[in-house]
Amino acid sequence: MLEKVKKIGIIIIIAILFTLFCFSMVDVVIQEPDYGKFCTDYSKPYPAIVQQDVKCPLMVEPTEQDYNLCQSTRGYIEYNYDSKGCPQNFKCNNCSAVYEDAGKGYRLIGFIITSIMGILAVILGMYIRSKEDVMEWVFSGLLIGGIATIFIGTMQYFRDMGRFVKPFVLLAEIALIVWVAIRTSRRLGKKKK
Repeated sequence: MLEKVKKIGIIIIIAILFTLFCFSMVDVVIQEPDYGKFCTDYSKPYPAIVQQDVKCPLMVEPTEQDYNLCQSTRGYIEYNYDSKGCPQNFKCNNCSAVYEDAGKGYRLIGFIITSIMGILAVILGMYIRSKEDVMEWVFSGLLIGGIATIFIGTMQYFRDMGRFVKPFVLLAEIALIVWVAIRTSRRLGKKKK
């Protein structure tokens, strides 16, 4: 009984540590975008409500062309206010869109790295054999860690995948799990004989 608990514990810990290792490697290769580097005005206070007795000078309003140009960059019109709460001028703020584009690139590279590392771990876990039980546990942990890494990497990038790409990626992952299940079942069947 104690031997079984040790085995399961080692397999789970190796799987978790391998998964964490893969995602830390993504951060080594590419740094995750920081919102503060893209959007520096996010802490700007909102203006006080303009009181009725305050007359705001006439300002230049954005034209339809200004709105269309700003929307084409996935931005929004942002006004700058004076101390009385009167709008002074405006600008197109598209920092969130630029930040989101940088995040998509980061998630794509993360997906590629974790997929490659996960597939390598699955292959190692399936094909490397040892006469020592402890090494078998290690390779089983790598196998499970590889599967977890692929799954988590896919989930992080899933919303950014094209709609025609998603089914093929999921089909490939299902095929991988089926392959692992068949190979494991055959191996266990040979051990019982």
